[in-house]
Parts: sequence; structure tokens; C-alpha cells
Amino acid sequence: MLNRSLYKTITTIIISLLVTIFNNLSFAHDGRPLYIELKEISENRYILRWKTPPVMQPGTEPEVSLTGNFCQRHSTTLDFSGRHVKSYLCQASHLHDFKGAENTLKLKISYPIANPALSSLIQYKKLKGDTINIFNGPKILVIDLPYKLTIWECVKQYIEAGFLHILEGYDHLLFVLCLVFIAQGLKSILVAISGFTLGHSLTLGLASLNLFSIRIDVVEVLIPLSIMFLAAEIVYAIERDNKNTLTWRYPAIVAGGFGLLHGFGFASALTELGLPQSQKIIALFSFNIGVELGQILFVLVLIASIFLIKWTFSRWSVSFFYKHILAQSGYIIYPVGVVSAYWSIDRALGLIY
Repeated sequence: MLNRSLYKTITTIIISLLVTIFNNLSFAHDGRPLYIELKEISENRYILRWKTPPVMQPGTEPEVSLTGNFCQRHSTTLDFSGRHVKSYLCQASHLHDFKGAENTLKLKISYPIANPALSSLIQYKKLKGDTINIFNGPKILVIDLPYKLTIWECVKQYIEAGFLHILEGYDHLLFVLCLVFIAQGLKSILVAISGFTLGHSLTLGLASLNLFSIRIDVVEVLIPLSIMFLAAEIVYAIERDNKNTLTWRYPAIVAGGFGLLHGFGFASALTELGLPQSQKIIALFSFNIGVELGQILFVLVLIASIFLIKWTFSRWSVSFFYKHILAQSGYIIYPVGVVSAYWSIDRALGLIY
């Protein structure tokens, strides 16, 4: 039988690879679309701002323009945060006087070389205070700006935003991975995930509605620490063969407690997207549904993968791998702990500098 030193050697190799992979993902759930903000400052004047993600190479940045309604560009500048800023003057009579005028304003995205498969997030701030958020895939480069967003359009867009956010949130997913490993068994997993859902849904709602606030940079440090805590619990159980701790006995309670923390992270992302004033509760509820759908998908894929791997290798009678390597699959938690530690240190340094 293989001794534990070999398992740890294999784990060390995996750790090195994962740290290299995650080196550029210190803020692991930070989405990287092209962010565009269009603000209506009067009935015929607009300010257009956009910011490209850091992944864009110099010379490949897109150009964004406002077209339709006889819009004329007055100036182009860069603000203090590095965003491109354009001001436009449009003829007001063409904006509101005709039937169907809500579809006459358009945003056009142009790339100097080629489209780098970059999604776009558009925040359209109306004069009366309403905010319309529009999410588009990389293929859509000309976007119609609606005068208002229907309820169903709001639901669809915010569900999509929540779904994409959780699937891009590697720190949240690693927490769920550890939770699934601790819970084990389908019923226990469902209970633990439900506890996590209740926790983060509560703080997501409170923070998004400005009923409770906390410094998001501190939250960003604490979230990977929650992953480290679960990883340490798993490693302790493996090394000491002891599962008689609060986390192992009541994973749903621990998941719910840490879920409160993760909810503030979700709220930060939702705040960046913005909530429409007239449909704030609907947008909040839809975003949370999207998060849950993405979370459920991840858990189902994870469970299916575990069963498939075990079934495949047991069927092929690969006894060495199945009995000695797969049986010690808990050691994969070592790299999870190391990656979360890296995120914690990197983000903590960000608080100092």
C-alpha cells in the first residue's frame, strides 16, 4: 500500500500547477466584460463612458459610440479611473415624440483588429433615476437601447447575470466543493447547500437594499479564509481520522454562517450592475435565482463526475488507481487550501497598499 508521503508528493505537484493557474485570479469572482455606462443628463444630452478589462492588449481596445436620433459627439476625454468619456447631443424630438422611439438610440462597439470574444455590460441611467442594465454576448456589437425595461426582460437579464457570476466565482465554487466533500451523501449535500443558500440570500438582500453594509475589501479577504477553514477541517479529518467536529456533524449550520459572508460578495457584484429603481425587488430576486441555478448546476456536475469516475475505474478493474489514489481523493483539498491562502494574502496586501 502507498504511504502518505507519496500522496503528499502528488498533492504538492497539483498545488504547484494550481497556484500557477490561479496566479492571475486573485479576485476570483471578478467578471471581466466590457463595461459601458450611458447616462442621460438632460432630455437631449448624454455622457458615454466605458472601460475595458485588463486582459485587453494595448491597441486592441474597442471604440464605443452612440448612434441614432441625430446624435452628435461633442468631446472625448479620459477620466481619473482610465475610462473613455464621450458627450453627445441628440435631438430631443426624435427621442420621445414618435411611437416606437424607444428603439432609436443604439450603442455601437467597434474593435480595431478583431472581436476578442468579450461580453458587454451596459448600464443605461435614465434622467428620472431608473437604471436599465443590458447584458450581451460577444457577437452582439450593435445594441438597441430600450426606453424602459419590461418585467420579463428584467427577470431574464438578472437571472443570466447571477448565473454567470457564480460560474465565474471560483472562490464561491471552491467553498461549495469543500462543502460537498464534507456533507457527503445526497441528502446531506442538499441540506448543507440549502443552509449556504439561506445564508447568502439573506445578506445579498440586506446589502443590495442598503439595509446593512460592510467593507467589501474586508469581505474579499474573509471569503477565501472561509474556504481555508473548510479545507483545514477536511485535512484534519484525513490526518487524524476524526470527524467529530461541529463542521462535520452540522455542515448546514457552518455553511449558513459562512453563507452570510459570501452573500456580501454577491451583493457587491449586484451593486456594480445596478438595480432598476422601479423593479428593484424583481431584479434582486432574479439575480439570486440565477446564482442558485448556477450553484445547482455546479453541484450536479460535481456529483455526476464523482460517480462517473468511480464507476469507470471500478468497471475497468484498475485496482491500483481505484483503491489507492481515488480512495485518497481528499488530498485534493490541499491545493484548494493553498490557493485560498494565496487569495487571502494577496487581498490582505491590497488593504495595506
